[in-house]
Amino acid sequence: MHNLRLLRADMLDFCKHKRNHRSGVKLHRLQTALSLYSTSLCGLVLLVDNRINSYSGIKRDFATVCQECTDFHFPRIEEQLEVVQQVVLYARTQRRSKLKESHDSGSRNGGSDDKTKTADRNYLNILPGEFYITRHSNLSEIHVAFHLCVDDNVKSGNITARDPAIMGLRNILKVCCTHDITTVSIPLLLVHDMSEEMTIPWCLRRAELVFKCVKGFMMEMASWDGGISRTVQFLVPQSISEEMFYQLSNMLPQIFRVSSTLTLTSKH
Repeated sequence: MHNLRLLRADMLDFCKHKRNHRSGVKLHRLQTALSLYSTSLCGLVLLVDNRINSYSGIKRDFATVCQECTDFHFPRIEEQLEVVQQVVLYARTQRRSKLKESHDSGSRNGGSDDKTKTADRNYLNILPGEFYITRHSNLSEIHVAFHLCVDDNVKSGNITARDPAIMGLRNILKVCCTHDITTVSIPLLLVHDMSEEMTIPWCLRRAELVFKCVKGFMMEMASWDGGISRTVQFLVPQSISEEMFYQLSNMLPQIFRVSSTLTLTSKH
């Protein structure tokens, strides 16, 4: 049994502290900090480009939120990104050396050097479907952020279940199972903002694909973690229409098997 939620909200709303009441912010921060070493962590998925930095787009907005409160437990977001860059650089260097070895043997056999040139040019970037993780103790409801790399292909209407973004979601859910992350928030349409090409048929096809793929991944979870109950929150952009939101909410119980309700009445 799992809990599913469909929400129309900004992904960063789960990171920002509500500043209406100062004491409320302190209590919220305390609750988040106390659950850092629990078995019920919370995470979210951010869709980012292939550059590991915080200079543009949602990466910049997320870094700004992270800097609003001091994190006394984990390194600053910039320091965590520097570590990720070093790890990616090391991994790409190892891969490039192997490609060079195969290129040298291929050159003796008349092979091409296109793969080596590509590796030399992009060794600091990550590929679509790959993700990196940052940890936080100073955000409102989030302990872990999964930065999933996507490209412009997610805006097309013809992606399949084997698309790198979909496979990236599968790997993220696997990490959640192995590291006690029991609540995860996912952008249902694999975008954070709506654009003109995202028509109603486009949204319905994309939502159906993500719903069905996540359902399959959740069924796999039983073999990963023994069937622990989890909460998966599907988020859609705030600019989506009311009609579209209700169509998506009606689709949810058609794809996932929903438990029947039990109505209790008094004998009197």
